[in-house]
Amino acid sequence: MWAAAAVLVATMTVTGCASGAATGEAGDGDASPRATTTPAASTPAPEATPTTAPAADPLAAVDTIVVTAAGLSLRQGESELAALDVVAAPLDEAVALLTRVLGEPRPDGLDESHCRPAQTRWGWGAATHIGTPDLYTDAGTLTFTARDAAVETPDGREVRIETTGGLAVGDPIASLDAATDATMKDGASDAANHGLGIVYDLDRTAEIFDGEWSPHGAFVYSTDGVIEVIRSTSTLKDFC
Repeated sequence: MWAAAAVLVATMTVTGCASGAATGEAGDGDASPRATTTPAASTPAPEATPTTAPAADPLAAVDTIVVTAAGLSLRQGESELAALDVVAAPLDEAVALLTRVLGEPRPDGLDESHCRPAQTRWGWGAATHIGTPDLYTDAGTLTFTARDAAVETPDGREVRIETTGGLAVGDPIASLDAATDATMKDGASDAANHGLGIVYDLDRTAEIFDGEWSPHGAFVYSTDGVIEVIRSTSTLKDFC
């Protein structure tokens, strides 16, 4: 019995020491809580703003300009992408449209001379231009004249300039001559150094002088059987 009591006392003593040590570690009378470290909130990286490439100008795909009495048909293959009405369009709007197709133009004005009023014109290629009305067009109607089979653009394309039948400057006129009525022609193509003009897209036939009638519309002019000029609208015969 004495031994059991001794064991009980020893056990209580050990337990009491352990309890006291734990209490001292918790604070020893200091009630201040331990400092804790809170991880700083991470700042999300800004999302990259997607860059959108500018849309390609559809008129940069034009490969053919077809010249008609009404104006210009701007085409890629057989598809018309836009049209320029030479009767209704102001010169600055026409130049802006063609700039999208052919690149920046150069000033190409004409001074007044015999039978020709001064013109404000802009040009591309070697000798292709659009300008204000001249002696042979209606008031307010722009003149488009091509002496190039094609115009090379700054981005390396070649834009061919054609009649409605697919002819260009430098092509033989014989097929058009054979298919066109004499009333739509002026001159002859069967002799050297002779010129022939043909209206291939008629706008109207107008009297120009004392019963002399002249077709008016898109036409070509050739020398020695080869096309030299394609024009959007003009009077074929005149008596200036």
